[in-house]
Amino acid sequence: MEDIILTLPKNRQILLYSATFPLSVQKFMNSHLQKPYEINLMEELTLKGVTQYYAYVTERQKVHCLNTLFSRLQINQSIIFCNSSQRVELLAKKISQLGYSCFYIHAKMRQEHRNRVFHDFRNGLCRNLVCTDLFTRGIDIQAVNVVINFDFPKLAETYLHRIGRSGRFGHLGLAINLITYDDRFNLKSIEEQLGTEIKPIPSNIDKSLYVAEYHSEPVEDDKP
Repeated sequence: MEDIILTLPKNRQILLYSATFPLSVQKFMNSHLQKPYEINLMEELTLKGVTQYYAYVTERQKVHCLNTLFSRLQINQSIIFCNSSQRVELLAKKISQLGYSCFYIHAKMRQEHRNRVFHDFRNGLCRNLVCTDLFTRGIDIQAVNVVINFDFPKLAETYLHRIGRSGRFGHLGLAINLITYDDRFNLKSIEEQLGTEIKPIPSNIDKSLYVAEYHSEPVEDDKP
């Protein structure tokens, strides 16, 4: 891209489109665009109001860690992301066996079935939903205050869309990422690209960070 731009006339016009606005895009704009006019149609993609933590685990420890989170967190509703349809179904079954209400949804299900699951979850018939990235865009459920990446994503854009399911409409949200040894470089990369910090999970998480009734100050609503 850099080489192509250098061959263009100085009075060129550049139109730049991006689904997200990571640091790499910002650096490109600063280098090659002169006082650009910005149109932001995705203002809801922000980490504002969302507290992010990671737990360093092995693959075999993930379910135990998830069970611990369920027992300690005050969850209105949660969305748990996996990286494949097969893992979604297996995890949903395991969560149900642990005694927690759980739905699941992924792209291999019939549209009619997916619609019914989404409708029931939105109406509060179930507290936890396990899903793939099918559920990352255009889904707004105000009751969701916790998002858990059971499988950590590889791309910053995917991470941003997932985490954006919590903290909607100016509400507070909590994001927990289960990180394995193989995820460590992706964790660092996503932090750098999004200009954010994902902290190690503390032994006790302050409820005022993600539960509205414990929070004394209103969160500024910058999400439509």
